[in-house]
Amino acid sequence: MGAIVASVLPILLLLVLGWALRAARVLDAVAVDAIKDFVFKVVLPAVLFQAFVSIELRAEYLALVGVVVAVSAALLAAGYAARRAVGWLNPLTPFLATGFAFGMVGIPLFAAAYGLGELPAIGMVGLGNELFIWLVFVPLVQRLTQGSSAGQALRAFATSPVVFSIAAGLLVNVTGLGARLGEAALGAAVLATIEHLAAVAVPLMLIFVGHGTRLSRDGVRQAAPFVAVRVAVLVPLALGLGHVVVDGILGLPPIVEAALFTLLILPPPFILPVLIPRRHQSDLTYATNVLSLHTVVSVGLFIAYVAATG
Repeated sequence: MGAIVASVLPILLLLVLGWALRAARVLDAVAVDAIKDFVFKVVLPAVLFQAFVSIELRAEYLALVGVVVAVSAALLAAGYAARRAVGWLNPLTPFLATGFAFGMVGIPLFAAAYGLGELPAIGMVGLGNELFIWLVFVPLVQRLTQGSSAGQALRAFATSPVVFSIAAGLLVNVTGLGARLGEAALGAAVLATIEHLAAVAVPLMLIFVGHGTRLSRDGVRQAAPFVAVRVAVLVPLALGLGHVVVDGILGLPPIVEAALFTLLILPPPFILPVLIPRRHQSDLTYATNVLSLHTVVSVGLFIAYVAATG
């Protein structure tokens, strides 16, 4: 029990710290936006590069990437079907039904509980999510809200720091450049710098998540039905896929099962509100409420899972 408390209590304390910094007005919106840009463009790519450089590439992991893409696509289709069947549902329902906040919520939670050394597990699981988000999710949202072209979405994919860092890490891994870099003084310095950046990822991202959690009573009432349905679908699915596919069919280690569960209980992608123009204020408010409430629920589910399996 002491080990479990030691794993989950820092998560809660850092989340509370982020909330307290907002309540005390130590970090205003401008400062948080700057931190978010730094994390997304520098720290998170360093974490993902480090994870994919050290991951053991196996055919089973590629199959797992396909599983995540298939689940995401099925959830999107279910969201569209629900929207057609129930006309009064929010137009963003299909996009809130699918995708996962892998970078900003999944990585800090997983690393805080299992350590940075286990990040390759959730990194490979998250690769399927990133492919789906940038190649399917973002183009469809932009077409709905902004009328953007497929070319613009492809450019966003190609220039994404997250995608670039994953690709660079895989390239270094496959070519064996990592060992060569470590032998040269300059290469070793670059790898050490990346390691130092990765070390600050967990506290910064958890503080950011805590700072962004702001729910009113009306917001909770508005978002709760949707969050309840999404969680009721995804928790059994995560447990079932972990047991049947990860453990049974693919024969991967338990840490990968934990990584898949972590991914599938996460809130929808945090990029969604960024893609919604300000003129769609009601949709933007609804999406923000769903993300905030779902984040709180996801943290609770993750802590319960760590306590139950630890």
